[in-house]
Amino acid sequence: MLQELPVTDDSPLHFYHDDQASSISISSQQSCATDEGYSSDEKQQRISWIETTDDRTEHQHNNKPSPTDREIPILRSTRTIRITYTPTTYTLTLTIVLLLLHHLVISPSVSTTAITFSAVFTCFHIIFHLAHLFAHLFERLTLERHCVVYGTWLFWTGYLLGVFVFHQHDILYNTISPTFLFWLLMLERRNAWGILVWEYVGWLDQPLTSSSSPPGWWQIGSIRLLAFRAWCLLGTGSFWGLLYLILATMAEDDTAASLLWLLQSQHLLELLLVSVAGGLMMITFWSFWTFQYRGILWHHELRKGVIVWYSEGLAFAGDIG
Repeated sequence: MLQELPVTDDSPLHFYHDDQASSISISSQQSCATDEGYSSDEKQQRISWIETTDDRTEHQHNNKPSPTDREIPILRSTRTIRITYTPTTYTLTLTIVLLLLHHLVISPSVSTTAITFSAVFTCFHIIFHLAHLFAHLFERLTLERHCVVYGTWLFWTGYLLGVFVFHQHDILYNTISPTFLFWLLMLERRNAWGILVWEYVGWLDQPLTSSSSPPGWWQIGSIRLLAFRAWCLLGTGSFWGLLYLILATMAEDDTAASLLWLLQSQHLLELLLVSVAGGLMMITFWSFWTFQYRGILWHHELRKGVIVWYSEGLAFAGDIG
């Protein structure tokens, strides 16, 4: 920016640059050769200086970042997301396991040779809680991540199928307390487990590149994410449906009719619809708690780090511990 001071016969003429590092002083007593009060050399020098300054100003204006390219400052938040298990987490998990063991012991399938879907689902529920508890205590990070990402979807879809499609009424009546406690556990771990799900989904969306060979179609991020979403909506229900068919073929003659019953098109459609509904419920649940997340940096994987989230036009960074 150029700043020009007024010219008088008794004062020199000054031109200042933005950095105040240079100035040109020309005495007015030496400039009387032209009508403007400047000699020809002084006039050329003044014009040259103005043109250079104008070019610099135009260059700065053209290189001015657009509003979309501006860096958003990250504010430090006092909030800390606790990813380690709390006493509440241990209490809920152990209570669920004890209730499920009690249900399994008093189940009629224990006293008979038949293996029912309800008994298998109850065993899966017990294994799920023991697995994520063991993985967290002994830092089996891959197992812990898979328990949260895949186990929660499998449980909820299996529960809905057992109640609304397979009509396993003992699942509804005898496991209502463990199921209620399961959702209390989900709410208590919503931030910590939500980080695991959000990070895993983001990893699936990234392509698996290799410097030695071009990536295959199965390594493209969008395809991997699409396959995971398909599994969440249809794969979980298909898994429980196939398991139910296997149990039906192994059942005694009086219950073998359930195999032909499930293979009917109406009941297959019910299975797929309930599976999609359960998958959408889980996707909505995790998305509700994680849609503001923007980035994460681990100091110690799945134990300590910093996470950045976006809220009301501001970016915040908080600790994970």
